[in-house]
Amino acid sequence: MILNLLALLLAGNSAIDAERAAWQYRRQVTVTGAEALASLTLPPELSTKAGPWGRDFRLVDETGRETPYLLDWTSEREGLATWRASVKDVRREKEGTQEASAVRSQWTIDLGGVRTFTDLNVQVPDVAFAWHVRVEASVDGDRYDLVQADASLFDQVWDNERVRKTDIRFDAPLIARYLRITARSTANSPALELEGASVTLRRRLKGDAWSMNVAAVPKDAASGDRKNTTRYHLDASSLLPFDEVEVMSDDPTFSRRARLLETLEMAGKRTEVVLGEGSIFRLRASDAVVAANATRFATRNGSGGTLYLEIDNAASPALRGLRVRVHGSRVRLLFPVSNRTLTLYYGNEATRAPAYDLEGLRPRLTQTVGPGSAILGAEERNPLFKREPPLRFAATLGASLHPSSWRHERALTQIHEEDVYALTLQASDLAVLRPDLADLRVVDRDNRQVPFLIDRDFAEERVALDVRAGASPLQHRSLFELTPANPWAGNHSPPVSRIEIELKDAFFERPARLLHAGNQSQREVPFSITLSRRPPASGALAISTTAPLGTLSLEVDDGDNAPLDIRSAVAIVRVPRIVFKAAPGKLRLLLGNQGGEAPRYDIAGLRSELLAYSAVVTSAGTRTVNEGAKARWWPGWDMAPGGALVWGT
Repeated sequence: MILNLLALLLAGNSAIDAERAAWQYRRQVTVTGAEALASLTLPPELSTKAGPWGRDFRLVDETGRETPYLLDWTSEREGLATWRASVKDVRREKEGTQEASAVRSQWTIDLGGVRTFTDLNVQVPDVAFAWHVRVEASVDGDRYDLVQADASLFDQVWDNERVRKTDIRFDAPLIARYLRITARSTANSPALELEGASVTLRRRLKGDAWSMNVAAVPKDAASGDRKNTTRYHLDASSLLPFDEVEVMSDDPTFSRRARLLETLEMAGKRTEVVLGEGSIFRLRASDAVVAANATRFATRNGSGGTLYLEIDNAASPALRGLRVRVHGSRVRLLFPVSNRTLTLYYGNEATRAPAYDLEGLRPRLTQTVGPGSAILGAEERNPLFKREPPLRFAATLGASLHPSSWRHERALTQIHEEDVYALTLQASDLAVLRPDLADLRVVDRDNRQVPFLIDRDFAEERVALDVRAGASPLQHRSLFELTPANPWAGNHSPPVSRIEIELKDAFFERPARLLHAGNQSQREVPFSITLSRRPPASGALAISTTAPLGTLSLEVDDGDNAPLDIRSAVAIVRVPRIVFKAAPGKLRLLLGNQGGEAPRYDIAGLRSELLAYSAVVTSAGTRTVNEGAKARWWPGWDMAPGGALVWGT
């Protein structure tokens, strides 16, 4: 009897797992409270395996039926409750002897009513100040309790950057109507002035905040215009719902600019997005140590990319013993109680967020439901998990073709799983393809076409050039012939976007021109290029051009100088990539059909979705002759100009 019940239970779980086969993980949810609406606090690390913004969460009962839910992002409610306060009373008293007197200033601030808040911001009109203040709070204005014994307010210039701190964050939410702020100034410094204040509630529920240490691994310094910066790879997912980054260091005094970056593959190209930036500092000002470390800055959520922390060191060395901690807000899952035990599924890259009627009650439910009332079990892998292929509705095969009209082929790496793939072509492929790429095809072993999209100018390929000094017919000129080090046979020469040359010379400025076979009159091309270098500049010299790749000549007007010493050169060719959805099997590229027409595929309507998808990068073998190609009675027929047959006749 018991074995039969157990078998039925396992069969039921298997059926639910099979129905949710596209979800990789599951956790048991147990309702502990007696309320009709349960609240489950999700651990931060859950976001690293779930889809962006929890779009793949599915809560199901023992029959496999979905239970509707709301995701309550407490960070969305941050800063919504802010109240302005007025200065009710100001008192100033002298303390000490006549020779060494100090001024004691005290302000009473009225919030206009009893408020619950976590932050105080004061409006200080002055600049170049550093103060330690005492903060007391009261509900009725008679009895005051000490809430901050030594808070720092300052405005200073540090390492040529002005840093200002006029806010105070309390360790726990305060309930008060009146605040009393006390500060002291010496005889040599002016008294602190306050024009007003405001208070903000940043956390509404107890236990909303969480913190996590994150490993920071130093990487190569940033390039470009951000010199003397240190970059750290953060071992954390940008999907974590954190809203602040804290940077800690062993240095007792520092002031730096920091920012959080996320690198993403968007439309097949690597991009960097700034998620947050700010000043972090621990400094001495006006001979007083500023005790409060301003080492946090605000950030926003990312999209699942790689995280980097970048520190601008200016003229200072990198921070010693750098450590990183992220702070965020809890995410709660609110749902009506229909069963005491449920299963939470997550980890599905392809699904979309559900649309439940419960969403219309969001403003009311997120404010009335308290924390707790449900607990989350340990993570388990779905034993029947099977990855959901992307863009299921897109076809992987098209019409058949006869490959005999194509002269060349390249075998693609074996495809083992249905997915979206991307292949970057080579410059040598462009030599046998038509300029419009209309004669490019992807086919399977049965010569059925695989629909694809072309992403032009996707990447750069560096083609090594041989440099040989030639003889210029004119005096005071030097001529350098630049030819591909590994030439290939083909009908076309792909255009070059620029040429990079390495020179031994450290200082020069000379007119030059680039000559190629496409110029109608080589000697009438003007000297439109200026080759120049001034110390301490170094590295390759770039020459922009649209000349076809082949035998190029660089002519330089040396004047009365010795010829330049060119060590090496490379041509930069922009190459396209193709993006396609394919099923498991063997595929190959077909190239070189001068009479072929451009293909027309339905997936052209999915161009934005395909190019934005994180495609699996695949590769292809070397180009070979298509053995099934029709024999040409004249091998050079493909290279003949248009109309050759007519003129020949």
